[in-house]
Amino acid sequence: METSTVLTACVLLAVALVLRILSSLKRVNYLPGFRCAFSPNSLWGVILPTSYLNPGLNWYWEWRSSVYEYYGSRTISSVSLFGNPVIFTASAYVAKQVLSGNHAKFFKSEESQAGTRLWGENIIASNFDVYKRHRRIVGPAFSGPTYALVAQETVRLYSEMMDGEHWSQKKQIKVDSMNKYLSKFALGIISRCGFGLSFPWIDNSDGHEMSFEKALTLVTEGFILRLAAPRWAYMLPIKRLQEVDEAYNKLALEMRKLVASRKTELASDTAGSSSIGNDLFTRLVSAAEAEGKNGLNDDELIGNVFSFMFAGHETTGHTLSATLALLALHQDEQEKALQQIQEVLPNGRVPTLDDFPNLDKVAACFEEAARLFPAGFILHRNATEPIMLHLSEDGSRPFVLSPEVTIVTDMIGIHHDPELFPDPERFDPSRWYGVQESDISFFGYGPRACLGRKFALTEGVCVLSLLLRDWKIDPNLRDGETKDEWRERVLQGGMVGLAFGVREVPLILTRR
Repeated sequence: METSTVLTACVLLAVALVLRILSSLKRVNYLPGFRCAFSPNSLWGVILPTSYLNPGLNWYWEWRSSVYEYYGSRTISSVSLFGNPVIFTASAYVAKQVLSGNHAKFFKSEESQAGTRLWGENIIASNFDVYKRHRRIVGPAFSGPTYALVAQETVRLYSEMMDGEHWSQKKQIKVDSMNKYLSKFALGIISRCGFGLSFPWIDNSDGHEMSFEKALTLVTEGFILRLAAPRWAYMLPIKRLQEVDEAYNKLALEMRKLVASRKTELASDTAGSSSIGNDLFTRLVSAAEAEGKNGLNDDELIGNVFSFMFAGHETTGHTLSATLALLALHQDEQEKALQQIQEVLPNGRVPTLDDFPNLDKVAACFEEAARLFPAGFILHRNATEPIMLHLSEDGSRPFVLSPEVTIVTDMIGIHHDPELFPDPERFDPSRWYGVQESDISFFGYGPRACLGRKFALTEGVCVLSLLLRDWKIDPNLRDGETKDEWRERVLQGGMVGLAFGVREVPLILTRR
């Protein structure tokens, strides 16, 4: 009897799974692609390693050169036993239809934006009329005065890093991981230019009370933990959890104080808007106050600045790490960038925003590294209704996107497409010579492309100009290791924190 019951249950389960798969295949219009146990977007799909039965989260990188050719299409599907069906596209033509098309019909789901909503509604996570309101208020904060501040603070923080790490007194430095310095540097710039905070390179707090800068660092490092851990877990005697919880509580309290103090400062400002700070937070508070009841509330102000921090600090830090790794291997490109730096910044002059257009070869190195390792590597969208897309430019492959199916733009796949970027694995900064900032594709497409792209480019160009001016960059090789072996070991992409990038970049910096 028990055997019969178990057998019946197994048959019913098998039938249910078959029906589920058939339904999913229909919803993705029978597009070829993964037929797997877990959806790449599901929790188990992310946790388990990439394999034939589970593409996982790293298939975008590991299979970038073969997966779309294997399935004969640059738009493929995922149908799994457990998890919802998904469509992936590495076609710039399809991506532009989704990301640059009718934004009344495409939106970002709450699930895909859970991380950016931790601190409040914001421009990155919002949709439709809420997005328009945020865009109207937030957009003007990204302007010339803010970018000038980024250039200025990049120079200052670089000098502090050199002194704080005692590098200014050395002729050669060997580091096992340049990433940690560049990640901290990017966090410092977003703190100074995003929040208007000092963020000293060396934390001189007495250790009895968590400093704002320490809390900010713990929040960024513990972001995924905060998303995953249930609230009751913070009652457990686990030091890491307690540290993260303390950091979040500290920041929440301090940010509300900061909002109140900025509002007070702005209310008492009699000299006009020219006297206010140029950090993003101050400019946001000013713009929100000017909107009156249609402005942003405190949670939305904090949510926007934190979304910029999480979207910007790790992505910029990862791209800088990849840039230096690539320049260490490609000494000819390093020399081209150095010659331009010496021409534009003679006699050790530091860069300013006005120098930015003349440092295009330096910018191109940063941009080519971002093409090879795009930090924002996947973009999720859902449709409000069935929408007709075209998989080929001649219109011969129409496709109806169902509202029940998420479409994911694969930015790694697009930027390794040999039709768009011949010999896509080759580091070639000249691909970006003369390309307008608005046409740089790894920041996304359309009106919702990354709002902070000029912020990131300004920071990247300034810090690279300073580093390359002062230091020759070489790979830090293990005993007996060749440069090709170093490349194979180091230049491998994957999730690093909240963004895509290379992991540990060991370098030798020799003073010029």
